[in-house]
Amino acid sequence: MIVDDNAYARSAMAATLKRLGIVAVDEQSGAAAAVGAILGTPYDIVFMDWYMPEMNGAALLEVVRHPRFPPNGRVPVVMVTAYPNRETFARARELGVSEILVKPFSVAQVAALLGRLLPDGWGLDEADGDKQILL
Repeated sequence: MIVDDNAYARSAMAATLKRLGIVAVDEQSGAAAAVGAILGTPYDIVFMDWYMPEMNGAALLEVVRHPRFPPNGRVPVVMVTAYPNRETFARARELGVSEILVKPFSVAQVAALLGRLLPDGWGLDEADGDKQILL
């Protein structure tokens, strides 16, 4: 799943994932909607923007990583941000983010990240559409 208030950013991430053979991608325009989606769907990975109005990435992580949240809250979460700084990275790690991806990013960076987070790994040479990943 991709969570970002910016439609262009969601589209860019979806296009990157499509180049890697992942075509079934759920998109949410805000963190509040993402909470409901995560409650009902066992995603393999969530890519989320850190700076969103109403409910930012920190608040989303606090909700889904809370011990009372169902098991779907253990999904790997990738923080995607155009504003990298140590404080944000430290806070994200403290809240349970799995990886951090800085905008702009390349297809190779996303492929490497998927390789670290998915049990069977991921490589650019494997981007043939055979993988069944729910994002």
